[in-house]
Amino acid sequence: MKLPPLAIGAGAGLLLALVLAPATGTALGKLATARAERVKLAQIVSAPETARTPLVTPGLALSGDLAANIRERARSGGVLVEEATQVSSDTLVIVRLRLSGPEKAVVALADSLERDAPLVRLRGWRLVAIEGGLRLTGEAVAVRR
Repeated sequence: MKLPPLAIGAGAGLLLALVLAPATGTALGKLATARAERVKLAQIVSAPETARTPLVTPGLALSGDLAANIRERARSGGVLVEEATQVSSDTLVIVRLRLSGPEKAVVALADSLERDAPLVRLRGWRLVAIEGGLRLTGEAVAVRR
């Protein structure tokens, strides 16, 4: 008795499906897990934001005028403020600076700006030697409450 080619092919296909069943089941299980994780992450991303995380701790945020704060510190340190103009007033406050004075006083002022509250960072700053001291040019950046 001769078996038809279709029966031989069907039998071979069933045997192959039986051999590959464990690998296929594992792959389908991993695919289902990945899809569930994707749905979960999509829900997290699309959920409304409940509370904004502050950029800095409240004690380090700027509460007043940054330019006035810098002028006051410069006056008490013996530094001349040639320019202190506010560039931005959103969440980040940027003040363009040009300060000059004795070397120790200018460096001490820059150090106190970066170390003391409110949190101020000097960005793009440059020190240039001038007659009788230094000139500091740059931008002071702080976070407004």
